[in-house]
Amino acid sequence: MPVKDQILQILRSSETHRVNFSFQGTAGRVSVDATSFQRVANAIDRGDIHIVENRFTTDIAMYSARNNPSDRFDANTLYLGRNLRFSRLFNALIVHESVHASFDLTRSSLPWVDNEAAGYIAQAYYARNSGLPRMAYEFGSHAIVAYSIVEGMRAHSDSDISFFLDALRTSLNADPMYHSYIGGQFDGDG
Repeated sequence: MPVKDQILQILRSSETHRVNFSFQGTAGRVSVDATSFQRVANAIDRGDIHIVENRFTTDIAMYSARNNPSDRFDANTLYLGRNLRFSRLFNALIVHESVHASFDLTRSSLPWVDNEAAGYIAQAYYARNSGLPRMAYEFGSHAIVAYSIVEGMRAHSDSDISFFLDALRTSLNADPMYHSYIGGQFDGDG
């Protein structure tokens, strides 16, 4: 199956459409729901979002909202690494990156730390919806902390959500992978 079709299938799946949450961000309310993923699927279908395979040698993915000539990234492009394409971990990663794409398409403005937190929460929500156990993620990873947030949301435990959301933000702020931008502002431009 071509990767575009696979990504559309992921974004239109029942596991993805059951991702529905909001949280108090550092500068306002942050919300993600089924329309977020349908918006991205429609943009991919129309050719407004492009997909580039094997851009990285590792199993990562990245959505680029803007042109970045120095790093050779194009705007409105989902870049994939050498991922194992037929796994729930890959699907969850696509859900994560689609959150960033949705915020771009809606021209949202929010702190990067909240954008990344929303991506990780959506990733964990998809994982839980698809039956992927928490322990599929590395202990101490951002995704496993986000999984705890999802469990708190499902149990309606505001104290758990607050505790783990603070832990996720702290972890993201300290991660060298995000150091260059996590303290800044994301401004989607469609």
